[in-house]
Amino acid sequence: MRVVGGLHRGRILNRVNKETTRETADMVKVAVFNMLQLNSGVVLDLYAGAGSYGIEALSRGCDFAYFVDRDKDAIMTVKKNIDMLHLNDQAKIYHQTDEQFLKNLDSKIMFDTIFLDPPYDDEPYQKVIPNLYDHLNQDGYILCESKKQIQIDMDIKGLEKIKNKTYGIKRITIFQKR
Repeated sequence: MRVVGGLHRGRILNRVNKETTRETADMVKVAVFNMLQLNSGVVLDLYAGAGSYGIEALSRGCDFAYFVDRDKDAIMTVKKNIDMLHLNDQAKIYHQTDEQFLKNLDSKIMFDTIFLDPPYDDEPYQKVIPNLYDHLNQDGYILCESKKQIQIDMDIKGLEKIKNKTYGIKRITIFQKR
C-alpha cells in the first residue's frame, strides 16, 4: 500500500495486518482522487485503518485531516505513518468508535471531504451519514467504500449521490452536499 499522488507519491505506508482491516487498492485510490480532485480543505478519515485516504488527501494538498478508528493497532499504524511522513502538524488522531467521535465532535468543526471505509461486516452508513451532514461544508463530499453488493441510498435534503461505481469486490459511492 502506497501513496499514489502528490507530495508523498510512491511512499510505502505501514499496514495494520489484521483481518478486520482491509486496504484500499492503489487503483481504487487513483480513481477516487481523480474523481474528487482534492487539493485543499479539511478531511475526516472515519474508520481510518492505516489512514491511507486521509494521508493521500494530505499528500495532494489538503490542509488538515482527522483520523478515527476504534482499533488500537490501527491507531498505532496511523501514528507511524503520520510520523514517517512528518504530517503531525496536519493531523489529529482519535482512538474512538464512530459513536464516541460523533458524540464529542465540536459543532464548529467542518469537513470538506469525509471518507467512510468501515470493516465490510459493518454497515454504519444509515446512522453515520445523517450525523455528519451538519459537519459537511457546502459542496463537500462523503465517500463511502463498501462491498459491491451494498447499495447506499440516503434521503437527506441537499445530499446528492453523484457517483456509484464498482471496482472488483468494492463499491465506491460518493455524495455531495448541494
